[in-house]
Amino acid sequence: MLIAIDIGNTNITFGVFNTQNDSKEGGEPFHNANIQTNKNITTDELAIQFVNLLRLWNQSDQNLSLEVIISSVVPQIDYEFSHMFEKYFKISPYFVKNQDVPLRFNYDSPEEIGADRFVNGLAGINLYPNKNLIIVDFGTATTFDVISKEKVYEGGIIVTGIMTSLRALEDKASKLPHIDLLLPSNLIGKKTVEGIRSGIIHGNGAMVDELVRRIAEEMNWKDCFVIATGGLAKLIKNSARSINCIDPHLTLKGLFAIWKLKHA
Repeated sequence: MLIAIDIGNTNITFGVFNTQNDSKEGGEPFHNANIQTNKNITTDELAIQFVNLLRLWNQSDQNLSLEVIISSVVPQIDYEFSHMFEKYFKISPYFVKNQDVPLRFNYDSPEEIGADRFVNGLAGINLYPNKNLIIVDFGTATTFDVISKEKVYEGGIIVTGIMTSLRALEDKASKLPHIDLLLPSNLIGKKTVEGIRSGIIHGNGAMVDELVRRIAEEMNWKDCFVIATGGLAKLIKNSARSINCIDPHLTLKGLFAIWKLKHA
């Protein structure tokens, strides 16, 4: 059994893959879960959370045969993950590097690219080969990754994330109420809350469509395939016409693909 873990700034995502039979379409995880990222978590607290997840998945933590692969953009807690698996499971997890991904990088400093971004790129080229790809990941930041059909990582765009923007607005404008993100019935809001919802959802949808158009124009692409991932991808899909598909498990699939390459 493989445990794939994506450590992000807001959430940590876990996925479980059966390494003996990976016939499930697209390499989908058999189980998955999210926990909130806590940069102050201890090794033992992390072990308790992980064991509880195993029990939720009906997996015994006794004599468990597993491997662990991790992508992380939060180096402050990498040690806790390594120590936890070594202390309680006698396993040394593998942290992915950009050298693990069969992409060429047309990028000035490839070492600066977040691990989740090049892992997403590998998943994208595996799932949609011979296509020019734009991968939009709605996380703490919204990132656009541009990958040509020749498997070249061309660079990307980083925008303030949806929830990051919304929380900043709530913090700075003290009279605003708490906003639950729901798709507004109309573009033009008749109330403050409706206006904010429209601005967040339709504004981000319009941003995605225009940036996709500009990226394709700059790359001289006649067509491209746009993959959206991240927790709010489904919400923005309702207002972004350029998104071709949503894959909430794209990063986990990329981690599984790296594991398979290392065991080929």
